Amino acid sequence: MRRKNRFRLNFEKNGLIMIAVMMVAIYWVFDYLSAGHYLTRTLIVVLVIVYGFFTQTLINSRKAALDEKDRVHQRLVQSEKLAALGAVAAGVAHEVKNPLAIIVQGLEFLKTSLYNDERLLDVTYRIEKSVIRADTIVKGLLSFSRDISLKMEEMHIAPVIDEALSFVEDQIRKKDIHVKKRYEPKLPQIVMDTHQIKQVFTNLFTNSIEAMSEGGILGIRTEPGKDNSDQTHVRIVVSDTGEGIPEDRIRKVFDPFFTTKNSDGNTGLGLSITKGIIDKHYGTIEIQSEPGRGSRVIIELPTGMV
Repeated sequence: MRRKNRFRLNFEKNGLIMIAVMMVAIYWVFDYLSAGHYLTRTLIVVLVIVYGFFTQTLINSRKAALDEKDRVHQRLVQSEKLAALGAVAAGVAHEVKNPLAIIVQGLEFLKTSLYNDERLLDVTYRIEKSVIRADTIVKGLLSFSRDISLKMEEMHIAPVIDEALSFVEDQIRKKDIHVKKRYEPKLPQIVMDTHQIKQVFTNLFTNSIEAMSEGGILGIRTEPGKDNSDQTHVRIVVSDTGEGIPEDRIRKVFDPFFTTKNSDGNTGLGLSITKGIIDKHYGTIEIQSEPGRGSRVIIELPTGMV
């Protein structure tokens, strides 16, 4: 099996060279058979060129089909993994939520009783900080596992992006980040849950802002696109000039609880939730990044009814 795959890959890689050799061989054979017949020679050359063109087209089509099959398989595996984890997460979150609420109430009582003891008060505040972080994780788990029904409506994407951007205006201003927007003016409308899509872009903008510790450029671009079946899409590209993500980590960024940040408030669920929302809209999301040169998030959403 490995030998067959290696042969196929080599053939796809060197297809043009092999076709050229076959074309020359065919031409020599027919040239020998049709010596002195210039019209026949011309016809042979045309046929050989057409043969080479169609052969290479078939090779490219086959390669594209195999690549698409692999991408679909990877998305299916990821979706099944997230669905299974979501079911477990929901059970764990519900079991933990109530004890955390009791701990918070107990801490409030302790703070009022220990107001004269600074040392114990400090311990109480540190416990409270840890409990708040645990509560944030629980809320993230519930959000990640909850199967929310979508309220779909047909809208243009630009106003939704702008409203999500307004949610992070203060952070952008504080970090002296410049926003560069380039919206295609005549894009078709998208059938979407605007609340969920706003959450997607809020998550992406927040990630970009946190990646640019000393200012930078947040880029937002919209443009038309099409998939392999000629279905019309709207492509949205969110880019930043931040730290970037190493190649070995990009494959894990959509995994629950995986994070590239060191902040205490981060749960590592933002991109998992984001991908879940995009999947429900029958779209795709891809991250391209290079350490020291920033990141690009490419989202494609189908237009019309889904």
